[in-house]
Amino acid sequence: MKPMLRSVRPLVAVLLWLTTGFVHTESALSKRLDNQVILKGIGLLPLGVTSEEETSIDTDGAPHVEKVFIHRFSHVLGNQTERRKFESALDFILDAEEQLSSTFNAAPRTAQLLRDHVSGSASALHAIQLARELSDHVASSDGAGFHAKAVTETLQQIATQLKNLSHASCHPITRRIILASLVRLQLLLHESPLSEEAKTFKDSPDTPRLFFHICRLLFNLHRQGGAAKGAIEFLHISKSGGTSMCSVADRNGCVAESVTNYGNCMVRRFDDRPRWVSAEVHNQSAPLDGWRWFYRYSVRRGNRSCEYRDEYMQRMRFTFYSNEFAVHGGLEGDSSDEDDEHNGDHGGASGASWHSTHVCPQFLNVVMLRQPLARLLSHIKWIIKVYRSEYGRRSEAFFRARDADYWRAFAPAAVDNYYIRLLLGEAVFYMPSGTVNTTHLAAAKLVLLQYDVVMLLEADDIDELWLRMALGWRVGLSSAHARVASSSRTTNELVPFDVDDLMAANTEDVHLYDFGAVLHQLDGFMFAVMSAAGIQPYSPYNYLEASDPGVGKRVRCGYVTRKQQLLANMDVNVSELHRVYDSEFPRILSIDERVRAPPPTPPA
Repeated sequence: MKPMLRSVRPLVAVLLWLTTGFVHTESALSKRLDNQVILKGIGLLPLGVTSEEETSIDTDGAPHVEKVFIHRFSHVLGNQTERRKFESALDFILDAEEQLSSTFNAAPRTAQLLRDHVSGSASALHAIQLARELSDHVASSDGAGFHAKAVTETLQQIATQLKNLSHASCHPITRRIILASLVRLQLLLHESPLSEEAKTFKDSPDTPRLFFHICRLLFNLHRQGGAAKGAIEFLHISKSGGTSMCSVADRNGCVAESVTNYGNCMVRRFDDRPRWVSAEVHNQSAPLDGWRWFYRYSVRRGNRSCEYRDEYMQRMRFTFYSNEFAVHGGLEGDSSDEDDEHNGDHGGASGASWHSTHVCPQFLNVVMLRQPLARLLSHIKWIIKVYRSEYGRRSEAFFRARDADYWRAFAPAAVDNYYIRLLLGEAVFYMPSGTVNTTHLAAAKLVLLQYDVVMLLEADDIDELWLRMALGWRVGLSSAHARVASSSRTTNELVPFDVDDLMAANTEDVHLYDFGAVLHQLDGFMFAVMSAAGIQPYSPYNYLEASDPGVGKRVRCGYVTRKQQLLANMDVNVSELHRVYDSEFPRILSIDERVRAPPPTPPA
């Protein structure tokens, strides 16, 4: 028996080895198939995948393009007045490339414009040129001179250029120029009657597939750019949902310096606190009590550069911060080389006024707009409420029987085209009332165009579409309404009796909001097409529950923390996207900031 056992043992070992090998092979194959399902579910494939896999995703998503377009643009299709306004905004977007560098000729070379090696690469500029040629063809053909083959080839070339864009940016300007041309093409295809060429193009199964393909590539660039940036800068426009946004950022797992109502997701050393009330005018009704946060109108922030901010955000591992003051740059006077070096700004900006205004490309730049006149009234009521909480009955001395002219002196920027002042930097913010004009409006539109995400507070799909698809968040704004301006009888009585005069003077802000609504429509078309096709922001998004108390630990602020899934797993070299600083930047203080005195030097 013993010799037989010895002869059987090797056979058993071989069988066990073969069985284990089959199990491991099957497990590896199963894992690979699972990964393919996950990647297809998020609409993102590694570099170099076969065209068949991409075609499969785009074929499945193609039927949703038409449905989403009709749903989101029916008001433009059915109203000639709205159509003309919309087409005018598209023209502005399509011409933006030529305006950006001349308008912001003093901005740092690293700003989020179209002249750096990332956002202004040869592929980006080529894609923009193709989009403009497509738009020109659509505008000039009027249906009769439409060439289906040429349009198809142009769309294919745009897709090719998009695949060559850097993952270090969301490419918001390029994206919107391309989306403007796609939407203009769709508008033409919904006119009647159509030429035979246009009908052929519209009826081809390749057309919706190409539309979906381009939208998916743009969506992928947005997500991957967000992951490369690693943190969000939110421009908090007072009384436009910013405090709620901070609260929701916290619930979505973002890391901020402070999420209390006072901290409001701001970083203290950046001094992005709001400048509402003039201390000088306040002092006419009551003595100043030191520097209070609500009467800081005259306090200059100065140059806290993008590099200064990025280094600190990385060092502290913050993933979200709010800026409740102005966009960067746009300072009064020239900045010296010494100041630039001290603040970490080696971009060579020497500009004055708003020509040096810029947003920081290191961050996912997000802004939320509210209808300007509603925001203005809410802001007035909120200031009254703040004063009542601080001064009690004495607060009435500041507001009783006051008119519009008083408010223009009391809260100069807050009641006079606040959006444009914030978007064009400190110098424009402090311009006298009544001096904001159409030139400033055009420049502010160009700044808004550089924001990666432009949301509207009034949008009914802000949670299910925007926070989900634009940021990768799971908990929506409907869960938080942090601050509501008082509408008590006393507050309403203290609103200036001629408040309509203030509203009439905010025409430029209203026009800017209308332009922001067009950007919101264009981006919303892309996000909605992806959402309708079942494309997840990332995996396992569909398994996250907003009501789960621990959901923030799984969301982790959305795209900005997902370098591994959205970049490394796609065979992108993540190390090339790291931003490294040799040393910490020294802290900069505003005139009203105080820090603890250093400890006394011990005696020798």
